[in-house]
Amino acid sequence: MKAYAVLVVYNKKLTDCPSFCSAVKEPDVQLLVVDNSTDELIHNQEEARKAGAWFLSMNGNKGLSGAYNAALDRLESESGDWVVLLDDDTVIPDEYWKQLRQEVPDAIRLPVVRTYHGEIISPAEMKHDIPRSAKSPDCISNITGINSGMAIPKRLMLTYRYDENLFLDFIDHQFLKDMKQSGESVRILPVELTQDFSADAENIESAMNRFRILRSDLKVFYRQNPWKFRFLITKRKIKLYLQLRNLEVFCG
Repeated sequence: MKAYAVLVVYNKKLTDCPSFCSAVKEPDVQLLVVDNSTDELIHNQEEARKAGAWFLSMNGNKGLSGAYNAALDRLESESGDWVVLLDDDTVIPDEYWKQLRQEVPDAIRLPVVRTYHGEIISPAEMKHDIPRSAKSPDCISNITGINSGMAIPKRLMLTYRYDENLFLDFIDHQFLKDMKQSGESVRILPVELTQDFSADAENIESAMNRFRILRSDLKVFYRQNPWKFRFLITKRKIKLYLQLRNLEVFCG
């Protein structure tokens, strides 16, 4: 197996990223770090070099789609089996890499991703173009999922580029939607990852900033279905209010 792991980081030291520590241990995995950091005190390039990882600085936060496109441009001329997308807050067990080595790169693979509370956040069910949580990965008819741990056959990334109008959210759902429309298969990789989901604990300032990004991205994703955009934004506002007990969330 030859895999390229793409890790996009934002204002976080690589040594604090469990996925970085996991990928650099694997001899048949070439890690590519794409740094979207805006914090000038974050110096990840030297840490990446010492670990044998490739490094790309975006010179500021250009969004997740921009970072992925920069990574794909860097990997375009490289040969290999897989492109693996890693989040900086996800624990990747050794079993993940062992299982991936047994897979033939004939379909996109989605591992089971849980929060620390045990909730499955990927894979999910796409119902009426809206992702819904699944109680079990075994009963999904229209599969979707998140980027974390997604393993993509390298051949699929030769011509695909992400829509940079999507800054952060629903990039993964758009990618899988595009791939399925082009006839590609999506299968479950039988291994579990654990993600420290950032929405679990936020103050009002960071929550509102995160909400504004979500609102912008959902407007792009649902540009043909504005009622779905309004539905999901209202649902998110209610969830934020219940989480933060602050009426300011309804003013954003």
